[in-house]
Amino acid sequence: MALVIATFGPSTGRCNICGESGALTDDHTPPKGCIRVGQVAIQHIVDRLGAEKPNYKGRRSQNGVKYRTLCGRCNNTRLGANFDLAFTDFVNAIGSCLQTSIALPRTISIKGKPQKIMRAVLGHMAAQGVDRYEKGDDTEPLRDYFLNDTLPLPDAINIYYWVFPYKGQVLVRDCALTDLTVGESVFIWLMKFFPIAFLVTWCEPVGYRFGLQNLAQWRTSSIEDEVDIPVSLVSPMHQYWPEAPTNHTFLTYGAEAVFADLVQPRMNGRGHR
Repeated sequence: MALVIATFGPSTGRCNICGESGALTDDHTPPKGCIRVGQVAIQHIVDRLGAEKPNYKGRRSQNGVKYRTLCGRCNNTRLGANFDLAFTDFVNAIGSCLQTSIALPRTISIKGKPQKIMRAVLGHMAAQGVDRYEKGDDTEPLRDYFLNDTLPLPDAINIYYWVFPYKGQVLVRDCALTDLTVGESVFIWLMKFFPIAFLVTWCEPVGYRFGLQNLAQWRTSSIEDEVDIPVSLVSPMHQYWPEAPTNHTFLTYGAEAVFADLVQPRMNGRGHR
């Protein structure tokens, strides 16, 4: 039986980020300025990667993956009108580099505002899942960080990134990744779409070595600080890392772990749309 993916709850409720009750708005994850897609089919990661494919093509969603889970202030004022501008500039610059015919070095630098980029990543990932305002010792600092531009990124969080030159989108929340060579699990969030992937880790145990560039090196910079962010244009990871288990890693997923694939338009008998 295929796992059901919930993206739209009631029109009013608690915002997934700030916890305020009121009207809820649709958050596109990733934001529309980064990727232009039409209708997508959304499946749970387990259904997508499992050996036995369910007789289910995925839940359909127009205009990409979106969740009705954020209040207008968090979605439109803070994300849409502020953090997303820096996020989309950074992402689209990487996309342009991957698509150019000009020979480029293996590693480039892109000017960006890491504090705004990190808040955009965390904000859109927090939007995933209906009625998910759940705050504890680890997630309360995340809420405060998103709402207060003067705070540094919490020490417990790392935000790794690498190029993702593939089709499809992966969004994972509530996942425990266990490396058997380390012996402890690390709690992760994951967002992957062309041209970039982000891996957020929480309370990362000693022994994990991902070998990826990390936005958290600028955790104490100011909100408007612009820096040269290094980007390797050669992906160090295979397409299904880290969501697919290996001979020394396994993962435990929650309900919010999805793969979204573009639905190809149907053709009529004469070959026209």
